[in-house]
This record gives sequence, C-alpha cells and structure tokens, in this order.
Amino acid sequence: MGTQNPLGFPEDHQVVKRLPDEALSATTALLDSFSTPHSRRRLLRGAIAGTAAALASATALQAVAAHAEATSGSSDLTEFFSILATGEALFVTFYDQAVIHHQQLGFHGAALNALEAIRTEEEIHLQFAVANGGVPATTQFSFPHGSQTFKNRRLFLETQQLGEELTNGALLAWIKDMASMGKPRLAQIGGQLMQVEGGHRVVGRVLQGAEPFDNWGFGPVTLSHFSQVPAAVMAAGFLSPKPGNDFKFHPVSPAFPGVIHTSP
Repeated sequence: MGTQNPLGFPEDHQVVKRLPDEALSATTALLDSFSTPHSRRRLLRGAIAGTAAALASATALQAVAAHAEATSGSSDLTEFFSILATGEALFVTFYDQAVIHHQQLGFHGAALNALEAIRTEEEIHLQFAVANGGVPATTQFSFPHGSQTFKNRRLFLETQQLGEELTNGALLAWIKDMASMGKPRLAQIGGQLMQVEGGHRVVGRVLQGAEPFDNWGFGPVTLSHFSQVPAAVMAAGFLSPKPGNDFKFHPVSPAFPGVIHTSP
C-alpha cells in the first residue's frame, strides 16, 4: 500500500503532527377532571398506547430521515460513509484479534465480555456505513506494533487507546461537517456513534488500571474535517499492511447478549 492514501485524500500535515498520545401538572389536572376510576383507567390506557405508537413512529421517521440524507445525491456522503466503513472494518479486525488472543493478553471474564461486546458494536457500525453506500477502501490492516499488539497486554491497550482517540476525533469532525452540510440527522448519528466510542475508550482505561477511568472534560478537537481521517489513521500505523503485519477483516455477528439499541 505504501504511503498512498487509500481513499485519495491529500495528507494533512497538521493532522499528522497532532495525533492524540459523547407538563406533568397539566396531565394530573386533566386526569382529576374525570369523576370515575373507570374513565381514568381508560384515558391512561389510551395515553400509553398513543405514546408507544408515537415512539415507534419516531424511530421509523428517524430511520427514514437518515436514509434520505444519506441518499441525497452528494458524492461527499459516499466518501464519508466509505471512510467510516473502512475505520469500522479496521476496528472489527482489531477487537476480533484481541478476542482470538485473549489468553495471551490476559483477558477473561468481564474483561473478555467487554471486548466481545465492543467487537459487536463495531460490526453494527460497519453494517450501518455499508447500508448507506459506504465501501471499505481495504480489508487488510496493520497495527503500530504489528503482531506484538496481540501478544503484549500493554501494547494492546496502548493501541486501543490510540485507536479510540482517533475514532472520537474523527466522529467529532463528522458531526461538524454534517452540520455544515445541512444534514442534522446524520450529524446526530455521528453523536450516537461518538457516545459509544467514548465508552470504548473508558473500557480500555479500566483495563489499564488508569486513574481516573474517565478523564476527559471535553473531547479534544484533532481534525478539521472528516476527509482528513485516512491520513491520520495511516500516519498512526493502521493502513500499511506488510508481511508479518497484515491482518484481514472477517465479519462477525452483529448480535451479542446485552448489546442494545442496535440501530440509530
């Protein structure tokens, strides 16, 4: 692959240098205006049914809004979703290797369960990106410490922190760009993704034994635009596979016990 950007974006040298080291009272009055318990129960049943229907409709409308924004004809959006798909395929691969080598890395019980859940969440994010037109630029990845990443717990966790910090910075740029493009639902989905990736970062700090586990007051702004992501990720050592440091993506199940909210 060399040093060529896999998606054709020019390198941003500043980004490369700055790599980081988401009316109760009125209702009561209305209920009290009904004189019989039967009337109140009937009203409450209707309110509950109406609320459930409204929530279901809201979820459906959000999905429609996201799809409409993603298919609005902008070539920029295809590039955005392809960058997103590439990154998610990268981290499915990363966490899959961690699960495969969990004994060497010393992850068992709750720690292993957390890594398996993260792997599933990254697969869910990948499937979302692909469903909206994204195509991974590659399915072959490297890691900054090569195969040692999955033999040495300290190196794995250092790489995990770097990867999640890159991801959170990338999603912050996604949100800004989508807002600038007038895509509010896609900007919101970027926030949904960033919430989850921020959680992944904290899981890594827990596994490191870092104190405090959560140490960001605000997420750092590391990129000006989402199109700068490939250059930053490549500079960090994730997109240059070579003999001895070449890891192929394999899809995993998008279902795992306890993982909820599986669509935006």
